Amino acid sequence: MIAVAAVIVALAGGQAAPAAEPPGRLAGQVTAEGTNAPIASARVILMPAARPAGPFGPPAQTTTDQKGRFAFERVAPGEYRVDVQKAGYAPLSDPFANNRQTTRVAAGQTTAVELHLQKGAAISGRVIDAMGEPVAEVRVMAMRRLPERAAPAAPGAPGAPRWIPAGGAGQQTNDLGEFRVPGLPAGEYLLAAMPLGAMSAFGGPGVAPPSATARPSGPTTMTTTTYYPGTADQASAQPIAVAAGAEVGNIVFTMQSAAAYRVSGVVVDENGSPVVGAMVTLMADQRSGMFMGPGGTARTQDGGRFTIDGVVSGTYHATASVPIATSGTPVTGGIVGGVSGGVVGGGGSFVAWSIGGPGVTQPQPTDIVVTDANVTGVRVVVRRPS
Repeated sequence: MIAVAAVIVALAGGQAAPAAEPPGRLAGQVTAEGTNAPIASARVILMPAARPAGPFGPPAQTTTDQKGRFAFERVAPGEYRVDVQKAGYAPLSDPFANNRQTTRVAAGQTTAVELHLQKGAAISGRVIDAMGEPVAEVRVMAMRRLPERAAPAAPGAPGAPRWIPAGGAGQQTNDLGEFRVPGLPAGEYLLAAMPLGAMSAFGGPGVAPPSATARPSGPTTMTTTTYYPGTADQASAQPIAVAAGAEVGNIVFTMQSAAAYRVSGVVVDENGSPVVGAMVTLMADQRSGMFMGPGGTARTQDGGRFTIDGVVSGTYHATASVPIATSGTPVTGGIVGGVSGGVVGGGGSFVAWSIGGPGVTQPQPTDIVVTDANVTGVRVVVRRPS
């Protein structure tokens, strides 16, 4: 027994893990490009250049002092990306231009960097209605084209989304219908105006939803997301080019209206039992090459029934998520049936495939096509957790 113990100790000693490298330090200063004036109260974000293999939390952040200086202490050695954000300036890291640079933090050493922010460009103008009156409380968002190498392929799509939001969450028009979107890097932008309460947060086919207590049986006409120079069709939008630090003004466009319809159905589990409290989401199809947001959402009521109002014509995929109190991880489902022109296709039923169970794979979703009528009889199936 003593001999065996001695062997174990010897083996353990021979397999001792190497000592961890001491942490490093990253320090620097942020100044304005062209003037080298220090920029105070800028947010500096430190992110690993490669995605960590295991669980990871939010990136480290700090703010610059009055002299534009900042520091990150006890940084694990490795490659990092540094981004700087400040109102009125273009972000330091521009993913649309593929210009992200990395900085190596050495073990036990201080790495010094000098960062220069470029004054951001701006687009300003007014949003009016069909009578020429100003439209207040409309969210105006700039959308920018992703470069080919940075555009991720959409599931089941031959192409990839090309236009995605840029410059934050957008700006809201004032009582005169005026807007100004600042802090933009030089480039080309689509400008989208979304009505208050629109379903889409990303320039998709959102409309101002109708009252929850008044649901007309037929289609309704609603104010819809409008793109400059005044179209509800994103493909017909006119790009606006801005130079570094410049402002393009007098952009005026008229909000458009579109027919909106209702999508309704039921969510059940794999045994056919209704699921109450599930969240159903219609997501606009990305195969058009545009980045679309939600076409509408609804939570199931008694009998697992749901109704989504204010859905404009288009192609969508539907998913349902079931909140799980024990684990906090939702179980979601993807559509495998089809709807076209207001009638249920695919053998008269909708079937969804849940994600997250052992051996379960996500099938290729079939389109939900909303054309000129309400869509009824949608059936979404989710798998309950064991």
